[in-house]
Amino acid sequence: MKGGVKTDLLIAALVVSVAVHIALMIWAEPKVMTHVAQRITRSVRRGPMEAKRAKAPEEPIKFEIVQDLPAQKEAPEVEETVVAAPAPELLSPVQAAALPVPTAIEAPKILERLRPEADAPVIPVASKAVEVVENPDAVAGMPFDIFVPITEIVPGGALASAPPAAMDFDAPDIDAPEMDIIDEEVVEPDPPEKMIDKDDEKKDDKPDFTPLEEVMGEVDEVVVAQEKEAVRDLIDSEAAVEMSEAVDVGLKRFVGEDGYTYFEVVLTPKPDLMAVPKDIVVLLDASGSIGDDRLSSCRKAARVIMRSCMNTGDRFNLVAFRDRFSYAFRTWQECNAESFKKGDAWLNKQVAHGRTDVFATISSVLTLPRDPKRPLIALVVTDGDANSGVRGTADILSKFSALNDGLVSVYMYGVKASANRELIDVLTRGNRGESFIFDGWRWKAGSEIEGLSKRFRDPLVTDLRVVFPASCQAEAYPSLLKNVYRGNTVSFVGRVAGQHDDIAFSLKGLAGDTAYEGFFRLPLSNAPISESIPAMWETERGIDAKIH
Repeated sequence: MKGGVKTDLLIAALVVSVAVHIALMIWAEPKVMTHVAQRITRSVRRGPMEAKRAKAPEEPIKFEIVQDLPAQKEAPEVEETVVAAPAPELLSPVQAAALPVPTAIEAPKILERLRPEADAPVIPVASKAVEVVENPDAVAGMPFDIFVPITEIVPGGALASAPPAAMDFDAPDIDAPEMDIIDEEVVEPDPPEKMIDKDDEKKDDKPDFTPLEEVMGEVDEVVVAQEKEAVRDLIDSEAAVEMSEAVDVGLKRFVGEDGYTYFEVVLTPKPDLMAVPKDIVVLLDASGSIGDDRLSSCRKAARVIMRSCMNTGDRFNLVAFRDRFSYAFRTWQECNAESFKKGDAWLNKQVAHGRTDVFATISSVLTLPRDPKRPLIALVVTDGDANSGVRGTADILSKFSALNDGLVSVYMYGVKASANRELIDVLTRGNRGESFIFDGWRWKAGSEIEGLSKRFRDPLVTDLRVVFPASCQAEAYPSLLKNVYRGNTVSFVGRVAGQHDDIAFSLKGLAGDTAYEGFFRLPLSNAPISESIPAMWETERGIDAKIH
């Protein structure tokens, strides 16, 4: 009995359990199937593309890091760019030897140099009746130069600086006469006559002058003296061409009540002369007194003359100056599209700020390599307000003129009516150049720069020197004559005491590596009369006194 009851209870429990499970399955089946169906429906609605995007990548994508290369920036050829902040000063040429960037050069300290009396200037003459003399040996005197003023002269007017570091040059070799020993007896050296011959042979064997290739760090008077000597060596060539083949010479005269005969000599270039290659440096005053409006106009003008004033074979450089100055290039640049673009980019960086050291800036043109076969012309764009460094007008005029001594032709452009006219006019007229003062609107300050640049675009005969015979005793000015340019004349004025039948002088100059030389005797009796000559002579003498 007991066994049967246990079996019945077990069977009953199993039946109840099966019944409960069946009941649960019947109750839960609709809910489970509904949830699954909804999920399937949403999956179908997303579509295969959405399912792919939802799938996470098996592993993250790795990117290789590549360093950006700096892009070369080129300024537009003519468009103006406004710069918000001043550009930093550039490195010195020595520090930036490997960098193609503008160079910042410390303002040169110029050592005062006395002009030897033998270098005193002499004067040229102009006239229409010309007699060429075959024997120029009778002439002795001093060299002179001339200028055609553009503006009126306004009267007005201690340099304490350490001497510049000079470059080292080997001392010249001086060979003492050798003593020949024969049988222990000393043989006398060659007589003085033979020693002089040997010295002359050494002069003839002197190596040709080689100009520097890069801008010097500061003015070196030893190098400047060598450059001047190289120009003189070319001019004094024994194979010189007759000067009358290069220029026509004319004369005007006036007999004054003071007992002097005044004269003006005018040199006119022959129409068939070829222009010689030149080097031009444009120096822009970027000090605060200029202002951004004037500087912007002058920068545009500089871009124009880089192209319009240059001939095939010419070279150029650019300078911005304040109390310091910065050159755009460490060497002269050939005229081509690439160098012009670099010049444009450099100009775009310049903004007006700081003070002005005029003397250090114009003196820095003497750090540029001067090829004796190529005239070097400096165009200085400034207001002439020297408020840093050497400030006295008289000091700037005398110190720079003595140091330059005609090596560089200086043209100056005053950007406003209140510019220092005395400094601008006198400095240019004493250094083979001309000047112009602009008195218009400030935003058009550079509009006449191109007109001034046309005055020196085509150099024909350069580095002119005039020598008067001692018997003439002429007092003529200016001391240094301008270069002869196409379309322009060159003149100088002088006077002689008492009555004279003629004016005689010799004239030398260069056209590239070709030397010109001629001796002229101009009859006064046939020369046209000009009453303005005495006043011109007084003006030129006053200018000469300021620079000497």
